[in-house]
Amino acid sequence: MIQIEARTKAIDSFTEKISRKRVKYANPLTEVTDPVGLRIITCYREDVTRVGEILKQEFQIDATNSVDKAAALDPDRFGYTSVHYVVSLSPDRRKLSEWKPYAGFRAEIQVRTALQHAWSAVNHKLDYKSPTEVPRELRRRLFRLSALFELADEQFSELRDAGARIASEYAEDVRDGQLDIPLDQSSLIAYLQDPGRRQAIARMVAASGGTILEPDDKRLARDRRDLLRLLNRIGVTTIAQLDSYLSTEIFPTSIAGTAIFLGDGAGVEDALTLLIMADQRVARDIYGKVYSGDWAEFTAKAGAWHRRKRWQRTGT
Repeated sequence: MIQIEARTKAIDSFTEKISRKRVKYANPLTEVTDPVGLRIITCYREDVTRVGEILKQEFQIDATNSVDKAAALDPDRFGYTSVHYVVSLSPDRRKLSEWKPYAGFRAEIQVRTALQHAWSAVNHKLDYKSPTEVPRELRRRLFRLSALFELADEQFSELRDAGARIASEYAEDVRDGQLDIPLDQSSLIAYLQDPGRRQAIARMVAASGGTILEPDDKRLARDRRDLLRLLNRIGVTTIAQLDSYLSTEIFPTSIAGTAIFLGDGAGVEDALTLLIMADQRVARDIYGKVYSGDWAEFTAKAGAWHRRKRWQRTGT
């Protein structure tokens, strides 16, 4: 899920809607289908379907007024739209005391991908509701642009699936000891998932005065980027080269004597980055190309730096 937007129809908009409709409402509050609107924006087209399945489980769907606008679009018409559900509370939920006041109301929920949302926003600015409104010389360009948006949505899903397949293949190669594979995020994850390698890094961290922590997802992604940037800087481009670099016969004895953790901790990726920085085989100016500042400043102020980080995290 990328984003969820919500709105309640303004009183003047509600009044205008019921006054311009030819049909007479017995009770506009319960008969209007969109007094409340929700828009759910997803990453992938498949997520639109999954969200729809959840909505069908949680709400009662008004099939007559719900529509998949993309499916309803003729092949020779431009446009790239979303799925609209008109929902009301399910019978079981209506029985609950906290939901009873809303039992008769309906709402509209739009579900679309990020690219469908982008198309809708731009198309709204162009203010063309149908091909007949478009100047002829622009019509073909809009057809092509609409098709490109749809193609891009398909490609994003295919790229995700291909990434998952490659990650699975890397994991299998690493398990089988086949390490002559390119160094990238997926192969690095597969390599560092091995318990033996993580334990070896944890031992080196402990020898340098620290412990291994589990970072949150945002920090972990950043730590992986830093580690990949460092490995690229020192010329490590395959998992086999990384494995050789971290050879237990060489790496622990080549680490400089600085206690870079000083009782603090780090995730495996972050810890490995700092351990490689401390390696006597690494040029000191590499630090500034991965982090801000330089290695001398970091090591000179390591104690104060870690104490400050600990205070920010725990207040002690």
